[in-house]
Amino acid sequence: MQKHETAWERVPVVFDLPYAATLLNVSLDRIRKLAQRGEFPAFKIGKLWRVNKADMLDYIDRQKVAS
Repeated sequence: MQKHETAWERVPVVFDLPYAATLLNVSLDRIRKLAQRGEFPAFKIGKLWRVNKADMLDYIDRQKVAS
């Protein structure tokens, strides 16, 4: 698996699940299931899932500690 650096200052404040999946290098199905179970910091606006950048960065930090 190829790793790449993310320019977090260029990431929007709020984005959709496909964008989150790309940033985390996981499948959209995986990120959607995590969000539906409340294991990933996403919220719904109508039928659409959205992710707050600060919440996702906190999630990443918590995953590093848990590993």
